[in-house]
Amino acid sequence: MLRALITSLILIPASTSLRAEVAWSQLMPLPDPIGVAAPFAGVSSETLVVAGGANFPEAAPWDGGVKQWHSSIFALEQTDGSWRRVGELPEANAYGTSVTTKDGILCLGGSNESHHFSSCFILQYVDGSCRFKELPSLPKPLAYTAGAALGEKVYLFGGSEEPGSTSASNELFRLDLQDLGKGWEPCEPLPAPGRILPVVGVRDGSLFVFSGASLHPDDEGNPARTYLTDAWRYRADEGWQEMASLPRAAVAAPSPATPLGHSHLLILGGDDGSLADFMPKSEHPGFTHEHLLYDRLTDTWTSSTSLPEDLESPVTTPAVTWNDRTVFPSGEIRPGVRSPQALSLGNPPNRSRFGAVNWTVVVLYLSAMIGVGVWFMKREASGSTEAYFRGGQRIPSWVAGLSIFATMLSALTFMGIPARAYQTDITWYIGQLPILLIVPIVAAFYLPYFRKLDLTSAYEYLEQRFNVACRIFASVSFMLFHLGRIAIVLYLPALALSAVSDISVTAAIGIIGVLCVIYTVIGGIEAVVWTDAIQAIVLMGGAVLCLIIACSRIEGGPTAIAAIARDDHKLFESLRWDSFDLTDGTTSAIVLFIAFFFNSFVSYTSSQDVVQRYVTTPDIAAARRSLKVTMWISLFGSLVFFVLGVAIYAFYKNHPGELDPAMGTVDSILPFYVMQQLPTGVSGLVIAAIFAAAQSTISSSLNSIATTAVKDIDSRLIRPGRDDRTYLRTAQIIVVVAGSIGIGVALWMAGSNIESAFKTFNSLIGLTAGSLGGLFAVGVFTRRTRGPAALVGALTGFATVLTLYLTKASVTGLLYAFIGFAVCFVVATLAGFLGPARTSSPTPHNP
Repeated sequence: MLRALITSLILIPASTSLRAEVAWSQLMPLPDPIGVAAPFAGVSSETLVVAGGANFPEAAPWDGGVKQWHSSIFALEQTDGSWRRVGELPEANAYGTSVTTKDGILCLGGSNESHHFSSCFILQYVDGSCRFKELPSLPKPLAYTAGAALGEKVYLFGGSEEPGSTSASNELFRLDLQDLGKGWEPCEPLPAPGRILPVVGVRDGSLFVFSGASLHPDDEGNPARTYLTDAWRYRADEGWQEMASLPRAAVAAPSPATPLGHSHLLILGGDDGSLADFMPKSEHPGFTHEHLLYDRLTDTWTSSTSLPEDLESPVTTPAVTWNDRTVFPSGEIRPGVRSPQALSLGNPPNRSRFGAVNWTVVVLYLSAMIGVGVWFMKREASGSTEAYFRGGQRIPSWVAGLSIFATMLSALTFMGIPARAYQTDITWYIGQLPILLIVPIVAAFYLPYFRKLDLTSAYEYLEQRFNVACRIFASVSFMLFHLGRIAIVLYLPALALSAVSDISVTAAIGIIGVLCVIYTVIGGIEAVVWTDAIQAIVLMGGAVLCLIIACSRIEGGPTAIAAIARDDHKLFESLRWDSFDLTDGTTSAIVLFIAFFFNSFVSYTSSQDVVQRYVTTPDIAAARRSLKVTMWISLFGSLVFFVLGVAIYAFYKNHPGELDPAMGTVDSILPFYVMQQLPTGVSGLVIAAIFAAAQSTISSSLNSIATTAVKDIDSRLIRPGRDDRTYLRTAQIIVVVAGSIGIGVALWMAGSNIESAFKTFNSLIGLTAGSLGGLFAVGVFTRRTRGPAALVGALTGFATVLTLYLTKASVTGLLYAFIGFAVCFVVATLAGFLGPARTSSPTPHNP
């Protein structure tokens, strides 16, 4: 039965492909009636500038026409405007390389009718006219090169030194725009034949070199070409690495290659050499309309033909990014023939329709979550804060364990873990192993305090152990962090879903947020815990289903996936056991273990949303069992997510044509795969799992914010001694207010399109987590430290991490929790010796 079900799912056609088709258009043609080949081109003062170039103005070369080099400079200030002639180059020039920089257009080398240039200058378009700034000359005259900027460094590759040369350069030069005094520095030469007219590209800190033509003398001593299809990647710290070869040569294709989405480079047309000997030249059909797409993550090539037949495919012209489009100004459309056309390339996302069936699945699932809340509202007739905050302490241990797992695993994690494995490897699975130590420590040392002191808010303990100031500091820090977290957990999954489907960002935020507030406010912690458990099952089921289908659609199944993972270094190859690298993106096993240990430890010991689960079970033994459930499902579940990322990588490695080059972020890879490859209805269920992961985190945050606000602020400081129903109504109002704030901020983020800024904001508001964990550890593991010393330690830990963040210290953010924890614990403990010892401390007692 199960096998038949899986087989039927595999055979159902996948959802509509998300493969984006690029959008072509034309700007106004250049004023030169026949166009030019190989001009300089770039952007200065938000204006598109084209300068120089060469053509045959009097007659075609086969009719005896003579090539002429030009110096005219044309400017286009608006995409719907007209070109204007705005000046002249210092000399007529063509076949050089141009690179757009923040200071203007960097023009490198080139040639005229008699020689090649070594000159290097910046062309600036200011107030309708042009000016030039000389820069250090190239080490040698060079033309037919290719180049690009990587940050503040400009790279120039290949070319030839003189007209009619029978050899080409394999040298790579670098100019640091921040330190021009060093001039052009030689880098490691390419360990392959030198070449002219290659294509370069830039992605993620790497320089790529594609194709080109090597030169050699023919039988008569004239230059002859060999068309190359090899591809190379260069990184300053790693040198050259050979990549997958192109399906065909792409000599003189517009350069640099156009970045698309999060990992693709597009090469338009080019000369593949198939018509190199075509005669007569006057009847040459033109260069190929096919474009090549390279995915740097899977190291694969695909090809497509989207350039309309009525447009010509140009070679020997720059590719210029301008106003969110790529422009290919003029260029050569067949040997000896130019065109004044200015092609423009856009890349709108082609989203899949979510469809009525998928929407039905999601609506049924979300309606069931509302039903759970209503059921618990009717079940709890007493309407007490005890039930609202602690669920009457009747939650089964396995449900509490699943709830903790769902609380810790947000939608960001649900999508982020497969995305990280897809993009890099499964090295960070080592971060899941510390839970094997965390759970025994929590069960042995922390649970007795949380259970036997009969706490509702975790921060009640801090007042009993230290003072009310510590309690308020911890409670306010927790609430601020989780208000920000709600907005982030709402916004980023909604953004990822909207990137691959017709679900709008605002609709996703509203669906997840509003319904989550409804069942949280009416059902209390019991509804939250039970829905969390259901959501944990749904999201794990969705992940397992995705993994099964991914394995089934790769020839060779799990064995083939394992082979690809081994060959492409997707396992633990990058993990280093002999280093203590503290920088961001670390691969140090020791640092990763410590970082993930404390990131989880502070949540399991000091975060109200997790600690609150400990007091919902009938007794301490059940609480310990719930932690064991969390431990094992975390180890298994995270492994499934990491392996799923590798399986998706293997699928697109084998089927590169299925990957949408317009996908803007790698975080969208899981929902993209779900929408593209899973059957209709099933994809809706998995999208519901993403909603579930978001809702489980948000509902936990909402109920925990209400708990701390009522217990630590309202009933403790503002309105002590009120009746229980007053506090219950206040808690429900706080859930609505906190949820509304989170939804409002998430919607504002969506409207402002400032994802990166709020990732920074999310980092800032999370800086207190380590100090909170340190406060609890001081209370549990020391006896001498009093309240003032503990508060000094917490503030010092927070200040230390904040300083590291603001100064952009070379310390990975993964270590912030450890640093805050360690500084708080050490400072508070040492400060404790400066004052009198405590005469008593809160001792666990049987309630």
